[in-house]
Amino acid sequence: MRLLSSSSRVLPVVVSALGVAAVLLGSPRASADPISLAAPCGDNPLFCEAAGPLKFDKTDALPIQWSFDTGWVPSGSPVEVHIWADVWANTHVALAGDLVTSWPDALVLEAPGNKEGGDFGFHYGADFGAQGMVSIKVAGQTYSWTGDIPYVPQFDLEVKDHKIFDAWAHDPGVKLSGLTQPQKIASVGLKDIIGGIPGLDGGFELEVALQLDATYTTDRVVVATTDGVVVDGGPITAADGKSSVKYLSGPSIELDVHPEGTVKYDGILHLVPAFYISVLGQDWQIPVADIPIAFPITDTTWKFDPQRVHVPLPDLVLPKTKIDFGDVEVGQKLLLPYSLWNAGEAKVSATISSSDPDVFPPWDTQLDVDTTVTVDSAVRFIPNKPGYFTAHLSVASNDPSDPLQIVELTGHALRTPLPVAVEEDDSTPPNEVAGCGCHTASEHGSTEGGLGATGLLVALAVVRRRRARDTRAVRPG
Repeated sequence: MRLLSSSSRVLPVVVSALGVAAVLLGSPRASADPISLAAPCGDNPLFCEAAGPLKFDKTDALPIQWSFDTGWVPSGSPVEVHIWADVWANTHVALAGDLVTSWPDALVLEAPGNKEGGDFGFHYGADFGAQGMVSIKVAGQTYSWTGDIPYVPQFDLEVKDHKIFDAWAHDPGVKLSGLTQPQKIASVGLKDIIGGIPGLDGGFELEVALQLDATYTTDRVVVATTDGVVVDGGPITAADGKSSVKYLSGPSIELDVHPEGTVKYDGILHLVPAFYISVLGQDWQIPVADIPIAFPITDTTWKFDPQRVHVPLPDLVLPKTKIDFGDVEVGQKLLLPYSLWNAGEAKVSATISSSDPDVFPPWDTQLDVDTTVTVDSAVRFIPNKPGYFTAHLSVASNDPSDPLQIVELTGHALRTPLPVAVEEDDSTPPNEVAGCGCHTASEHGSTEGGLGATGLLVALAVVRRRRARDTRAVRPG
């Protein structure tokens, strides 16, 4: 018969030994963490990475609950003991790192852990019960007794350890080791317990020591879309691991992140009993110095609550993808405008080049476009011989869905008419050739020899127009 029932022995210790952790389990869940906003791009204008900070914290007040019973030991001895115990643990894991999203290879995901961003600790406890059994002969008389050995059975071993580590603690994880010194938890005299034996003296003592190892390992960092679908690249399973998510277009993307790990417990409970009897000069004692009770290896799965990361992205829109200069005479220049619109939530950095810079030189070779803003630029047509010309502008940017966009360029160069020879007289100003005439603006634009082109150049060089656009506008094409 046990001194206390299982429930009556466990409950007082859970409240006293585990304290606040046990109370927190019954409390309402705290409100979810706010969305983590990823930081903007770095210094490289055509390669971006945005880091969204992540923090996770979890306490499992009873990750395992394990009971054992030694039975009567040593079997067949005149003096035997029976010891049982309930064992549990309070474990805490905190992790901190980042979800790093990079592009233009859209979109690469990494999850580096913060240096010293992890916190792992445990607190182990146990409570015990004991019985004794005596079967001895004194002066030809056999005396037998079996009963509870009364003492306060609740005793917290205070097996604790704590460690700061570099999150996420991927394989092989982070390990804690706790070991207590032997502690005497019972010392009971037998005179008042065992009756009917003349000249009885003796007692029962029990010392306990607990050795415990616990290892936490992050098995994977799961990244999912907001509808719960794991991203195409799968979970991140190593410190230098990567994943990916498909991205088509849009001003931003949101992802839900949570780590999943394992806590493995392994240890030994050392019971050191002393059960001895002395009757009329005869002594008996239990011949066991240490009863090691190995804990079974227990793996507990840890799944943290997800945290949402909002990643602002650049989204470059070119409303015009074809520019036709029409007819331009050889030796003349024509300048036509085009615009760049940033429909995203992060700044666009664009580099512009021409496949034929001698004939179609761009007015700008590099532009930064703030969010929801349109910037105007232009390209020239400078034909050097008659015929049809084609080329393209390459607009390379940090837009993750369209890192390279093309604007097609076409133009037709006309041969310059020969000047008409005239007789010089006093009415003809020097150096002026009749019939050369200055060109006016056409339906395609203005030649740079005319007033209209001068106005456009001044407008682009002095004041670049930036027009706020509605970010909800539908992207062309």
